[in-house]
Amino acid sequence: MRIKAIRCLLFSAPYGHEGDAERARHLRSGYRSASIIQITTDIGLYGLGEAYAGSYAPEVVRAITEQMAEVLEGASPLDIADCMRRVQHAIRYWGRTGLPQGVTGALEMALLDIKGKAYGVPAYELLGGRMHETLPVYASGGNDKPEADLRDEMRLYVEGGYRAVKVRINNLSTAEILKKVQICHESLGGRATLALDAVQSNVPTPWTLKQAKQHAILLEPFNPLWLEEPLPPEDLDGLARLCSSTTVPIAGGETVTTTAEARQYFEHRSLDIFQPDTSVLGGLTRFLEIACLAAADGVELAVHSWCSGVGHMANYHAAFATKNRSFLELSNVRNPLREAFLMEPWQLLNGELKLAATPGLGVHLPDGLQEEYAYLPGSHYKFSAG
Repeated sequence: MRIKAIRCLLFSAPYGHEGDAERARHLRSGYRSASIIQITTDIGLYGLGEAYAGSYAPEVVRAITEQMAEVLEGASPLDIADCMRRVQHAIRYWGRTGLPQGVTGALEMALLDIKGKAYGVPAYELLGGRMHETLPVYASGGNDKPEADLRDEMRLYVEGGYRAVKVRINNLSTAEILKKVQICHESLGGRATLALDAVQSNVPTPWTLKQAKQHAILLEPFNPLWLEEPLPPEDLDGLARLCSSTTVPIAGGETVTTTAEARQYFEHRSLDIFQPDTSVLGGLTRFLEIACLAAADGVELAVHSWCSGVGHMANYHAAFATKNRSFLELSNVRNPLREAFLMEPWQLLNGELKLAATPGLGVHLPDGLQEEYAYLPGSHYKFSAG
């Protein structure tokens, strides 16, 4: 079996709801883009992968994929290590970090998907085997909205069996943050723990260390599960000082693209909870490498996932093959591409996910999906400096 073709498929799907703060700020078209890499073999078997950067720079992902494809066509898709060596060598001068590593990760996803389907086993078996029967999932949503709607959202999570919920507190004043957290805390009624995402990696004016400390101290009485990205991701010293100054666990790492970058967080003791994402950091194998480093330094894992169903499933297979007991993120903002690629629906019970033993990643490309969610130029995330 040989690799016959590699192509990057671009999609755009309706995202969120009218009036959602995230859509109003960054996705004014009402649509969100996604980049899915499909590797096809000479026997007709195919695999899928996804680069998270497809939500931000879909046409760049497509161009990089097309260039990477040149070094993989004709290779054996079952020799994943050889394929990854070829790709990493090809991008050594221009893609050792950043977006190209996300594309590399998507290629590895697709190769694992092919290999799992060829052997009739789930991808986690190819990574050393399943380490957990189930893993806890937290509902990820809580964008800015009217109080009544926010309370209803929190109640729905509790009724759905979630035991943890994450909400965003970026782009808010201190008073607004405290009000939102109080509303969510009351609405959850002690039946689910609240995690908070400050998203300081993509706000025009990030918090200073002093501001982050002040917010953390004010949030301590709510005993949050964690405070995510309270400082820009490159401020390792600031994050380390923040970790040592508050009882609130500090989380981050979703933007990390290499093992070396992750190691710097651990060496600086900059995080209590690390949030890897296979669609960002170069694949599932690298995810496992970083998980081992995190375990050695006593850092917990909470898997980041905000892609379509392809990226979600890749992250879940990596987590189930990891000894560290991980929290899994499940986006609850409306996005039809989250379920469209799944071969079987999520198996959620009492806030725990059981991963189906579907071969490969458990994803496929349904007939007509490209036409139904045809790519709309300009449907990517847009950020303003002001």
